[in-house]
Amino acid sequence: MTFFSPHTFLRALGTSTAAVIAVVAFAGTASAQQSELAVNALAAEITTEADLAVEAYDVYIESEGLVDYVMYAKHRIATARLAARPLGYDEFLMIDAWSDASLDHQRAVLAAMTQIGVPYRSHASVEDEGFDCSGLTSYAWQASGVELNRISGDQIRAATRVDRDEASAGDLVHYPGHVMMYLGVGDAVVHSVNTGRTVEIDTISKTRVSRVTFGNPID
Repeated sequence: MTFFSPHTFLRALGTSTAAVIAVVAFAGTASAQQSELAVNALAAEITTEADLAVEAYDVYIESEGLVDYVMYAKHRIATARLAARPLGYDEFLMIDAWSDASLDHQRAVLAAMTQIGVPYRSHASVEDEGFDCSGLTSYAWQASGVELNRISGDQIRAATRVDRDEASAGDLVHYPGHVMMYLGVGDAVVHSVNTGRTVEIDTISKTRVSRVTFGNPID
């Protein structure tokens, strides 16, 4: 489906209107750099904003209206800001990375973010109940209408390989036996970790970071 470009629309409206919209969308954005927090310390806040973003996204997709886009952008921005904080990443870089991703990528990322704190469960992909690693990526991309194979290795083999510096938020990040979703900045990912853990905001392991593969499921 093809939707209007909010950026093109804002240029047509003029800089004064665009400035007002930007103020509304970025309202409440915290400082650009935050101290690292404990894993899932902001889980409740993240899932709340992600749920609101998903709802607003669906309204915008239906209406294609500017006002609905601004509401969606507000909650997407808030979710990105909260995702950056536990990892100590620059919030504005995370916000920009999500904004620059395709709408399908954005929807997939937000779907994953609604599941922060949900337990890891082997061979599972059940909303609000449990996921294994490929179950989470399958669930997230299904929200954008993209069906992924349930095997992590098959997911990355079917994706179009991308260089790390060209990877978008929502792209797959894989090493043998495990698949994650990239958050668009540094080594930031969201994934369902392993038994005894949960869906978490995380960074790629230092022992794996030089050997991971990035892939775009829809390109």
